[in-house]
Amino acid sequence: MKLAELVCNCDWANIRSAILRLYPDDRKNMAGFESIFGRLQTLTPAITEMRIVLEEVFDDGENERYTHICGKDGTLKKEENPEVFKDDEIGNQEMSYGIEFVEWEEWIGMDIDPESLSKYSAADILVHCLWEMTFYGYTQEAIQKQAKQLKEDAENAKMSLREE
Repeated sequence: MKLAELVCNCDWANIRSAILRLYPDDRKNMAGFESIFGRLQTLTPAITEMRIVLEEVFDDGENERYTHICGKDGTLKKEENPEVFKDDEIGNQEMSYGIEFVEWEEWIGMDIDPESLSKYSAADILVHCLWEMTFYGYTQEAIQKQAKQLKEDAENAKMSLREE
C-alpha cells in the first residue's frame, strides 16, 4: 500500500484525533497539518523504490520511546559502504535513509513497509508521516530552503576543518 492510498482512505477527523493523541504538543500546528493533508490529496505520486518504515526505538538519552520514520530501498550497508561494512550481520542490514527532505510527491509514491502496516493503524502511520514531512516547515519551499541551508552549513564546517 502506498502512502497516497492512506491519504485517500483517511478522513481529517481521524487524522486530527491521532495528532492530538500522538503529538499533543503540536496542537498549535493543526492548521498546518490540515493544509498539508489537503495538499497531499491533490498531488500526483512520483515513482520511487523507497518505502516508508516506522520503527519503535528507545532513546537512552531521553529515556523514552518514540516512533522513528525512515526510508529503505533494499540497499544493504555493505553495498552502500564496502570500505566500512563487511559481509556480516551488520553489513547485511538494510540501509536507513532520512526522508524528511524528500519531495511530497515522492513521499506519497512510497510503499508503506508491510511490517509497519501490521503494527500501526492507517491514521497513526499517516500522522507520523505528516509530522516527519513537516519537521522543517509546512511548505515544500520552506523545507528545501532548510535543506539548502544545512548543506551550506555542512560545507562551511568542512572548509573550517580543512583550514585548521
